[in-house]
Amino acid sequence: MNAIYRKELRSTFTSWTGYVYLAVFSLISGFIFTTGNLLSLNADIKSYFGSICTVLVFLVPILTMRVFAEEHKLRTLQLLFTMPVSLGDIVAGKFLATLTVFCIGLVPTLAYPLILAWYGSFEGAVIAGNYLGLVLLVSACIAIGLFVSGLTENQLIAAVVTYALLLALWLPDMSGQDSAAGVSRFLAYLSLNQHFKAFTYGIFDPADIVFFASLTLLFLAFCVLTLDARKTA
Repeated sequence: MNAIYRKELRSTFTSWTGYVYLAVFSLISGFIFTTGNLLSLNADIKSYFGSICTVLVFLVPILTMRVFAEEHKLRTLQLLFTMPVSLGDIVAGKFLATLTVFCIGLVPTLAYPLILAWYGSFEGAVIAGNYLGLVLLVSACIAIGLFVSGLTENQLIAAVVTYALLLALWLPDMSGQDSAAGVSRFLAYLSLNQHFKAFTYGIFDPADIVFFASLTLLFLAFCVLTLDARKTA
């Protein structure tokens, strides 16, 4: 798995993907913090995280669209299958490499709470909750993106389908407003946004942690099954 991890991380930064993601994320992140907190004299860091989590959901496909789709297109996927690693190790290595790129982009944002702390506003539990929530949320989004990328060799299609799935999971509770109460509650339960909200207040609800972890593992398993089908085809 380590070899897959290093290979994927290296390939991300030998192409435009990693740099474009980090540049776009840094610009948007800085803009949101500057306008939403500094210029508006708002010391509530929750407003920043509330906005940036929505942005991240729609930036993740930039990272995931090429992971397996490019392997399909370049016909190098079969080479991966010949390596002395399991399909689970291949998926885990690529997943962890993609998550690492996300975390690299997240590191500079650690300065934002420190800036607000300089002006007397620092809520440790809220800050920790938001960062944990972001990592869990993005982990689930990356797993979904990897699964979709494993279905096609077209990176654009992989990105569009991932966007569609993430959007469907971001606000499904809205579509259930006129539905029966049971259906509405079920749709609300599937909402990534709903499960992230508690973290923004520094609340570490085990149910939300289990939801994101389960969703991540589920789609990573789907990705392994997809690769297995291609391997035996």
